[in-house]
Amino acid sequence: MSVDSTLIYSRIVERYAHFFDRPELRLRFLNHTLAQQTASREKVDAALERFEFLKKTRFYEQLLRLWLYHLIFQELGKLLPTASKQRRQILTFKSRTPFTARVIFRCYQYRRAVYPVGLATLAVLLFATYYGVGWSARHVNTYLAQRYRSGQRVVAVVNDQGSVYAQASARHLPGYKPEKVWLVEQKENYERYSNGARILNDFETTNHARGYYVFKQGRELADEGVRHEPVGILYHTSESDMLPFTADNNASIETHTRGLLEYVKKNKSYNYVIDRFGQIYRIVRDEDAANHAGNSLWADSRGVYVGLNESFLGVCFETKTEADEQLTEAQTVSGRLLTQVLRSNYQIDDADCTTHGLVSVNPSNMRICYHHDWTRGFPFEAMGLSDKYQVAPVSVGEFGFTYDDEMVSKIGGALWPGVVAGEEAFNQRAGQSKLKPEELRRQMHTLYREQMEMQRAARATSTNEPEPSSADQKGL
Repeated sequence: MSVDSTLIYSRIVERYAHFFDRPELRLRFLNHTLAQQTASREKVDAALERFEFLKKTRFYEQLLRLWLYHLIFQELGKLLPTASKQRRQILTFKSRTPFTARVIFRCYQYRRAVYPVGLATLAVLLFATYYGVGWSARHVNTYLAQRYRSGQRVVAVVNDQGSVYAQASARHLPGYKPEKVWLVEQKENYERYSNGARILNDFETTNHARGYYVFKQGRELADEGVRHEPVGILYHTSESDMLPFTADNNASIETHTRGLLEYVKKNKSYNYVIDRFGQIYRIVRDEDAANHAGNSLWADSRGVYVGLNESFLGVCFETKTEADEQLTEAQTVSGRLLTQVLRSNYQIDDADCTTHGLVSVNPSNMRICYHHDWTRGFPFEAMGLSDKYQVAPVSVGEFGFTYDDEMVSKIGGALWPGVVAGEEAFNQRAGQSKLKPEELRRQMHTLYREQMEMQRAARATSTNEPEPSSADQKGL
């Protein structure tokens, strides 16, 4: 401690020494307090040994001065009771005693009452801070969600035929429009597009040509002819074996991918496969139907589609429903690029880009989710699409397909929000028809089977082949 500091601290202690009538008490108070201050300074210096720079700041002097006041009040508490009460009161309120010192001394005197009040105040402040931070975080999240999802509103719309379908706008990259994507380069084993997509043809194969009807109400068709152009995109998971996605597994991951590609080619399962490194493989050509959808239903503003093998392109991600990391970053990027390419090539509406789990049905028991890949967790926004989990599926809203506890358990214990809206829509239809829901369900069950038979006829007409049996392809 410097000489100047020692003099300053001595003068402070001398002021409080006047509280005592007897000279021996004053001297004892003065010597004992200064001795304790010297010992305290040594402890502070030892504690700040690694932070020498702090000793050159005002913080160091303030710390020592505050500790001095603590020692002063401690000694006063020990010695004042031996002094006369009258003399103590007079000296306490003498005008030459610093106001702040008197306040601090009073706080020390009544510390047993001050401590609980201080702790209670601190607890209130901590709770208020915690609540305020939580409130702010929730409102910030709400603001950001509204700010960045303002262009992604999904609405359940009823078309002219009474079918519920999705009509939505999605958030896209700046200036992105599907029709802006074009083919830049075509080689023997790959195609390159203007948005950066690169599609490999190493495993490309053919299947039967597309042929499907679009239905209005009942057996009525939306138009007279058989349609051949793909109208939508259906996303799948491969449910194949998965290895940890780490650098030391590169060779093994590629071996598994090759096995998957060979299997998909042999069974003509999908039109496209996106592997874990983000490589896009075309398997079944776009103009041909892949065996990816089976018994399935979807609707848009034009009407209802059944058996989506014929009308939708199947895009499969190499992943599993229960995988810790369902999609790698490379798969997400490639999925968006491929979505842009396909929507550009065939002018596919956002409303017709959905997942297999949301369209799959089992007509034998009138249940939804016969296949449950992507019944949850599909990154629609990352693909530049609206959230189809909010849309009432036509299978529930119009045809009355239902679910059971076992199915709900298989898809993670919860249904997507659109199912609830679909159930409400179906019950309203039953009420308007003056039928019990079960009676209407039986009628729609029969109608679905009739439409599937018509769909098989459309395929046969398109390919000039005999009509396929119900076991000819993945549930169709």
